[in-house]
Amino acid sequence: MRRHLSFFLMALLTAGLTPFVAAQDNPDPLEAGKQAFREERYADAAQIFERVAEQDPQNAEAYFLIARVYFETPLNDHKKARKAIEKALDLEPENVEFLVARLQQYRTESWNFFSERIKETRRLELSRKILKLDPENPFAHEELGTVYIRDFWRYRNAIMLPTLQYGNPSGYSRSTTGARVVDTGGGIGIDDNLIEERDPILTQLESQQTPFNPAVVNPDEVFLADQFDIDALREQGVPIRDLSARAQRAYEQAIGHLNKALEVDPRRRSVYDELMQIYALKGEYDEALEMLQELYRFFPEDPALWTYLGLTHYRLKNMDAADKSFSSAFEFMNPEVTAAYQNLDLVLPDDEKRSYKDDPVAYASRFWTSKDPRYLTPYNERKLEHYARLAYADLLYGVSELDLRGWETQRGHILVRYGVPKSDVVLVPNADGVFSARQALAGAIFSTIHGTDDQGNPVAELDVSGAESFGATFSTAAEAFEEMNAYNIWEYGPFRFVFEDPFRNGEYRMYSPSAEDVSESLTSWINDYTIRSKEVFRKTPETYEYEAPGRQIELPYLVTAFKGEAGKTDLYVHYGVPVNEYDGSKEMIEVTANTGTFLISGDRDILVERRRTIYGLKTSQIVAFEEQNLWVDTQLMQAPPGAHDVSVEFETASGNTVAIQRRAVEVPDFSGDQLGLSDIMLAYSVEETIGGESAGANEVVRDALSILPAPWSVYNLSWPIYIYFETYNLERGPDGNTDYDVEIVLAPKDQSRGISKIIKSVFGGAKGVAVSYHGSDVNTDEGLYQIIDASDQEMGLYTLVLRVRDNIAGRTAESQQDLFLEQ
Repeated sequence: MRRHLSFFLMALLTAGLTPFVAAQDNPDPLEAGKQAFREERYADAAQIFERVAEQDPQNAEAYFLIARVYFETPLNDHKKARKAIEKALDLEPENVEFLVARLQQYRTESWNFFSERIKETRRLELSRKILKLDPENPFAHEELGTVYIRDFWRYRNAIMLPTLQYGNPSGYSRSTTGARVVDTGGGIGIDDNLIEERDPILTQLESQQTPFNPAVVNPDEVFLADQFDIDALREQGVPIRDLSARAQRAYEQAIGHLNKALEVDPRRRSVYDELMQIYALKGEYDEALEMLQELYRFFPEDPALWTYLGLTHYRLKNMDAADKSFSSAFEFMNPEVTAAYQNLDLVLPDDEKRSYKDDPVAYASRFWTSKDPRYLTPYNERKLEHYARLAYADLLYGVSELDLRGWETQRGHILVRYGVPKSDVVLVPNADGVFSARQALAGAIFSTIHGTDDQGNPVAELDVSGAESFGATFSTAAEAFEEMNAYNIWEYGPFRFVFEDPFRNGEYRMYSPSAEDVSESLTSWINDYTIRSKEVFRKTPETYEYEAPGRQIELPYLVTAFKGEAGKTDLYVHYGVPVNEYDGSKEMIEVTANTGTFLISGDRDILVERRRTIYGLKTSQIVAFEEQNLWVDTQLMQAPPGAHDVSVEFETASGNTVAIQRRAVEVPDFSGDQLGLSDIMLAYSVEETIGGESAGANEVVRDALSILPAPWSVYNLSWPIYIYFETYNLERGPDGNTDYDVEIVLAPKDQSRGISKIIKSVFGGAKGVAVSYHGSDVNTDEGLYQIIDASDQEMGLYTLVLRVRDNIAGRTAESQQDLFLEQ
């Protein structure tokens, strides 16, 4: 979690320098030093302050200024600063300004995790003491807020479970865990009477612990195969306890303290970051938006403000506002952060990274175009999701101590690729399961602490012999040890990631078994998420599932391909819009809607787009089915052959109803001179045209025929099944005419039979419908249609098979289409 010292420095500069401007008629022995401090002559200032303190040992302000000059300036001697502020507090123990300065010193980085937890305890004590003296003090409120954020983070998704790895050796019994570490003046002692006692919720949970019976657990299946499968743990009977109640309490405390800090000082910039962090963790984006309005009042050009707004609006599905917010963020970002937001390395498959490197701008444009789930909107939802993931990762997973932005950490890396996990769980070993080891470690470390180093960190010698005489544990050491054995598990459904933080520096990394684990178990590799993650990256570089605002409906559509002009293919997209109840006596359903049909190439370019606004849906275009009615329409596109994607979109002008369908299609090449056969166009009617005009607004005209295409392959048993198809490159005989045979079979779908077997079986008397005829014409390309009567068939899934044989060339072409017959 990030630490912010700047607010302490700013406030102390404001408050602490006030005495520097002393009245000239009251000579101040410190004035010369204050003047040197203002002029950035820090060595001179330190010398003057120290001389005054030596001459007047009761001058508390002199010690305070010594602490400041050695802590805030390039002189940077934290040991001298610590001793000076302690002397000032000895003289004036209830001076709030001095207490705040000491609080600032405790916020410096620690040399290890245990040291940091001790400092945290001292910061809590100082903050509570400050609030007793000054209930409105924003420094103390912010400090308590950040601590409760850490508690919320720790317990919001934590579960506690026993462990089979560690027993409770004889000679140790559980003792009271309600004590906390305090500074008693001569090192570290234990005090049971702090302002706030041990959390009663956790105490209650531990007292109600379900006894763990190893006999009901198969350790080989759970712990040695994959100990991070929570469902498997539950199935094995492992007693798992939820710690979310404690998290909720921490959340309420954090919000209360941080809001109080802003109430007193609304310009405390760091508090906004902390509030945004906990709101994001909790998913309270409405509250975040209200808070960000205040941030905008005081810091309108802060890039973090705009990325927070982008994230917040995106989570609230205010896409237009999110798009504008991220655009504003780019105006204020520095080049390094902008480059991180524009970099695609984390989401690209390996085989595309070279193309991206060769021309990143052009490739990125094509990439985002191909990933856009809705081309009808003015913004790219997938790109906004990417920006939101980056903002979220940086907010929650950055490690300021290591100068790492969130997306540079392993958890941030995973989040940018796959988004927020479906399940985010922290495994915390049960206190009973690890108590003896924890107690021994606590005793070994804290019983031998003696003084501090030059940076003010507690110094300890690891003397295990002191562990046995250590008669009681305390919460700081206990929780520290528990955290050292915690794992963060992210579930995404098809795959999972497990992280650990062995160095306690906040940079979680993929969990990998130790050498000892590998030597003891042949199956330990299953838990090596360093290896497993690489395989996931290779197979699935990124994931994204679009969720439309409002009501999302299914949009059935079929795509049929025919020979076009100039080597291109005529691609027809027939789609149906579900319609609920309507008045058939009226000519129009009063609704305004936007439709779009898009063809995207394998190189991620939009090849064709068809957009239009429809003012009313004609009831004559509605086809009634058993379960729903469909308003049917068709769009024509001229496409080059190859592998492409077709995207069909529909949205009402209000945005309350949205439909998006996208699928891969293989556009055939009809430019050759061999016998060819088009796709089968399923239809509801086929009629000869009058003067080349279509019979209806939604009908297709091909080869002087007006065809009403079907948007999906469903027919009522009582309906005739119309099909339209085209043959290409039939050869002419000596008489100048073609000679061909057509066979059409509709048979129950059977995956085990090929086309030839289907045709033979139906013509041989099996269930289904068979039609065949002979044809001849002067044209080598010919459009044909057929009406099939399936009224005597049973309901179910069928395969429609079409075979054309060129008797002159001796060649055969085949095509097939599945369809469903309903009653």
